[in-house]
Amino acid sequence: MLADSSFALTVLAYSLGIGLFILGLSRILAGIYGRYFAPWFREINTGGGIIALVLGIVVIIDPQIAIGFLTLLVAFALLVVGIVEIVAAGFAKHPPVWVRGLIGVVGVLTVILSVFVILDSSLGQLSLALIMAIVLVAVGVRDIAHGVSGHRPVRIDPGVVTKV
Repeated sequence: MLADSSFALTVLAYSLGIGLFILGLSRILAGIYGRYFAPWFREINTGGGIIALVLGIVVIIDPQIAIGFLTLLVAFALLVVGIVEIVAAGFAKHPPVWVRGLIGVVGVLTVILSVFVILDSSLGQLSLALIMAIVLVAVGVRDIAHGVSGHRPVRIDPGVVTKV
């Protein structure tokens, strides 16, 4: 992921497109064949499924659309987090002044980063690839730790379990 961020983002976009396509098909089929659903719920399923199916096809045809959207999503999230940090620094009275100042500085830097991401999409794409890489490394470390520690069956006390 870190060696080739464009490959990572392309895989992410195709995964998103294929996922939307499959989700759309399943929602359409649930809307058509879900006899036990209320009619309005079947209509919502079918309509949402059509939207997801179309979006999935669009993303599969042109993955750059999804990458651009996700980059804007990262920029917007950074902007919101930065604004929240600035507001928290101004209104939170319980932390010491130096902590509030630090929170405010982090908020201003986060807003500046969001502006950079909006102006230069490659920075946002690199951020997105970095986030994906960190999450995948964390999941891998967790899985390795779980495998090394072993997995033993847990004994369930019948007096604690309630019937469903």
